[in-house]
Amino acid sequence: MKLPPVLPDTNLWFILGREKELSAAEIVAVLHLKPEDFRITKNEPLLFCKPPIKPEAATLIKKLGGTIKIAEEIGVSLDRSELIKTIQNVLKDKSGKITFGLSVYGNLDTTELTRLGKEIKNNLKNNGLSVRFVPNREKTLSSATVDHNHLVGKGVEFIIYESSPQEFSLAKTLALQPYAEFSKRDFDRPGRDDKSGMLPPKLAMIMINLSESPKNDYLLDPFCGSGTIITEAMILGYQNLIGSDISTKAIDDTQTNIEWTKNNLNISCPEISLYNLDVKNLGEKIAHASIDRIVTEPFLGKPLNGQESYEELTKQSKMLKLLYLEAFRVFKKILRPDGVVVFVFPHYQKEDSIITTNQPREIEELGFTLLPFNNKEHLVYERPGQKVGREIWRFKKI
Repeated sequence: MKLPPVLPDTNLWFILGREKELSAAEIVAVLHLKPEDFRITKNEPLLFCKPPIKPEAATLIKKLGGTIKIAEEIGVSLDRSELIKTIQNVLKDKSGKITFGLSVYGNLDTTELTRLGKEIKNNLKNNGLSVRFVPNREKTLSSATVDHNHLVGKGVEFIIYESSPQEFSLAKTLALQPYAEFSKRDFDRPGRDDKSGMLPPKLAMIMINLSESPKNDYLLDPFCGSGTIITEAMILGYQNLIGSDISTKAIDDTQTNIEWTKNNLNISCPEISLYNLDVKNLGEKIAHASIDRIVTEPFLGKPLNGQESYEELTKQSKMLKLLYLEAFRVFKKILRPDGVVVFVFPHYQKEDSIITTNQPREIEELGFTLLPFNNKEHLVYERPGQKVGREIWRFKKI
């Protein structure tokens, strides 16, 4: 089946993370893209984009939680010989020993990809150049492999998109997701509570970006837990942050992680307020119509062991729905007009059934309107085998 071609005059390619639609929605929000500015491939984790203003890739990728690589397009509608020639022309401009690798999206297998890489290597060596080709175990090189072999900067990773048999488009990688930094922020921060669940820093960053909030907005996380949303917002450059939680330990963990972020990542934020409050009592500390954005993962229910009955999960779902609806009643009061909420609703899978906690119609009746993501009501973040799935929803106060 023929795959769609890239957009005309495309500037950038984005290699999307595991949750492809969530990653794409983040890019659309951050770059303020219109539907005609981008295209997502159906079967591959690729977004082709021509942003109104071309960003600096190395800076941009540090502000995206869901993007694995950013690449610049260098050729379209190439046959095999044109593909080889284009790659060789780029590599000839490199000084010293040349190192390159190939990643492919489409029907080419690793055998053909290796054959292609060796042919390019031999052609360049026959022209007197010193060349090293990074072999493929899979069709795409991992970020760790690209990083370890210095294929951004000193070397080159070429990304090949096969839009139809023997018709290729080509890009070279400009920037990699700072995977080691995300891992450090996830596992090295001192304030952690595995029992209450852990919001991944990548997802926290995505959620903040989906709020489309200017950096000087007042941003609140009313279920701040260990402060992941607060600290990721610090890293993104937000200036006015507020965290609240009913748990004293959560507030202590958040404060600890704020200090760790300041000291270890050299990040500061002039205004951070933390309150030990039940969500229904936020009005005691936060003024009416004073908050611009609320970004939060609330209490997702008691930890699950996988043995819960359908009835037990349904009971927990009903309890959480009451909590969430009460939270939105409070949000209505403290949000400014047009204020936005990005909210996680958990769902549970029991055999062939999905037990949800979302209630968009009830929330709209409170005075909100649903803000979809690329025509989807909500997006899902869920690892295979995970007991609790996360649904990300977005609402605006009206």
